[in-house]
Amino acid sequence: MERGDGTREVDRGSETLGEGALPASVERLAERYDRIIPERGRYVWTWLAETLPTFRLSSVAPRHRPRADEGRLLVSVFVTALNDLSDRREDDAAFETAAGIPEGRTDPAESNDPGVRLAGDAWDAVVDRLEGAPRFETYLDSLRLSLRWTARAQRHAAWSAEHPAKTTYEECLLEQSPTMCMDALASVDLMYSPTFDPREEPAVREAVGLAEPLGRIGNWLTTWERELEEGDLANGIVVKAVEDDAVSPEAVRRARVEPTVRPAFRRRVREAGVELAVDSDWRRRYDRALAQDWNAETVDLDAFLAAMAGVRSRHEASRGRK
Repeated sequence: MERGDGTREVDRGSETLGEGALPASVERLAERYDRIIPERGRYVWTWLAETLPTFRLSSVAPRHRPRADEGRLLVSVFVTALNDLSDRREDDAAFETAAGIPEGRTDPAESNDPGVRLAGDAWDAVVDRLEGAPRFETYLDSLRLSLRWTARAQRHAAWSAEHPAKTTYEECLLEQSPTMCMDALASVDLMYSPTFDPREEPAVREAVGLAEPLGRIGNWLTTWERELEEGDLANGIVVKAVEDDAVSPEAVRRARVEPTVRPAFRRRVREAGVELAVDSDWRRRYDRALAQDWNAETVDLDAFLAAMAGVRSRHEASRGRK
């Protein structure tokens, strides 16, 4: 069901979250993705397809919403490919090749890596979907810049997994929140917002800057255990646990490569109350975000930020599945 601002109402009791259909362009990529990186699974794509429209900017014209939603989902496929090349495959060369695609710094056709080629096709699909948008040319450079920052954030995540004692929870939140790609999604929305006043763009970017950490924390809280089982410790919960002396850097290093120590690692993190502390931080940040005053008339930024509570609920509903 849609609210008056055009975003979809969250059904917190839904047991079918993540089971919907995908646009044909995304379905084709999802099928290839499953062959190339089968660990990812289909659930994440349907979860995204159902969740992303809940925080679409209200400025998107009603007639353009389906196209904007498809474009945002395709951007998310591209960003997820970057994440998986870095976190799951730990292939720096493939990651850097894929990260350079939007700005034309690299050519995926010159790569034999199927993951890079998939990222290239995902980006081509993004452009094919968006190029007919009313303000495609106006915000294309903004989209590319946002994806550059997303790649930079992913590099920090990979570095922090290797050096958990050399960073802090606050630094990880600052540096890694762009992996949520909300700024890129906002650029897509603005492409489909013909009546949006460009003078209000700084306010939009500021609101996104408040929303991205909320998305990042929600994702951390609901994925860290699944990632731990895979030996992926590029997660702010782990960094917070080291910072709070719940676990040692040596314990992190062992948990990455020794599956037998992971149950005890998980138990120490839980017993130390790390998740509760991070959850409290989310609530403080959410309250501060809602308290902001916005001088914007062509987009409802209060509704955009309020929608982060629904996103958090959807993260909780997906715990352990993405």
